[in-house]
Amino acid sequence: MANSAVERRISRRTAHRSRSTAVSIALGVLVLVAAWVGTESVLKAVGSGPLLADPQTVVDAALRPDAAFTTIAEVIAVVLVVLGIVLVVLAVTLGRQHRAVVPHDRGAVLIDTRIIAATAQNAAATAADLPDGHTTAVSRGRRTDVRVVPVSGVPVDQARVQDAVRDRLNQLDERFGKHVRVHVEENGTLS
Repeated sequence: MANSAVERRISRRTAHRSRSTAVSIALGVLVLVAAWVGTESVLKAVGSGPLLADPQTVVDAALRPDAAFTTIAEVIAVVLVVLGIVLVVLAVTLGRQHRAVVPHDRGAVLIDTRIIAATAQNAAATAADLPDGHTTAVSRGRRTDVRVVPVSGVPVDQARVQDAVRDRLNQLDERFGKHVRVHVEENGTLS
């Protein structure tokens, strides 16, 4: 049982994107601000001039703002709000990669969704008796959308194509064949 828990954790970590980049950026900005405040404080304590701006002068200017300071403060505030929103969204979203986890006797198998889409595209082309260039497929999560452009004058049986795609995807994993949608274009093209 412990093995399956470890396998589930590994599968989940592999199928989801790491948030370490966003965390590293946020911590880097925080370290830079703290280093600046510390450097300025030490320079003030030893009686030297400020490196960029004296923190006390910045606080005094914030308490008695003029037009230029207000504009700069508004720009900085907007940038910080946008950065905060981006970091919150990165923290809350799952960060899902384009991979699907398929359970297996010896562990878990990760399949790129482009492979699932290519399998659906090939099954649709074979069922419709069309060249591969007349079919396209997109797979997102457990849903697969297939688009078929028939050859002019040759009808395509949508139900037959959908059943063929569903059967082929069920061979990979039964979850992939549940949500298949096939759209056959009304206007055909020359082969």
